[in-house]
Amino acid sequence: MGQPKQLLPFEGSTLLNFVIAQAERSRLDDVVVVTGANAANVEASLDLNRATVARNPDYLRGNMSSLATGADVVPKSDAVLLLMGDMPGVDTAVIDRFVDLWGEEQPWAAVASYQDGIAHPFLLSASALEAALELEQPKALWTFLVAEPAGDVRQLEVAGPRPRDVDTPEDYAALLAEGWRA
Repeated sequence: MGQPKQLLPFEGSTLLNFVIAQAERSRLDDVVVVTGANAANVEASLDLNRATVARNPDYLRGNMSSLATGADVVPKSDAVLLLMGDMPGVDTAVIDRFVDLWGEEQPWAAVASYQDGIAHPFLLSASALEAALELEQPKALWTFLVAEPAGDVRQLEVAGPRPRDVDTPEDYAALLAEGWRA
């Protein structure tokens, strides 16, 4: 892509700043942005209000190391909500629905169930997070919560299709074709 995908132009800023803004406008108690590869460039581009940054020194181990890095920042949390910095279609209303779900039911874990499948955000209680941090295999969290759930995982129904995950130039072009601006 010629640059870290999180820094792609999006809605007057970057993909990552757009996601962060959604989280900061939500009712989440804390917002932690975990950086890894290209951390200095990514961090220099951040436009934060109430979020804090945690740099993952072990990012080559994969996304579970990022989860561990973020969890270290808020070690006493009852639950964490995982958002992806390259998935800008998860808006504040969806984030707040997970906050409400936690306040009402405190599930072991929860995932978003869109009309065309499961996607982020993922909610993990403290006990689910502790168990998840023991995982090492590729796609560990997906397996743990969706493919072969390790516990009682609540599916929170969200109207509409799964948000686009921007992993390739084609994904980015498709996102912009949906009406978002670069």
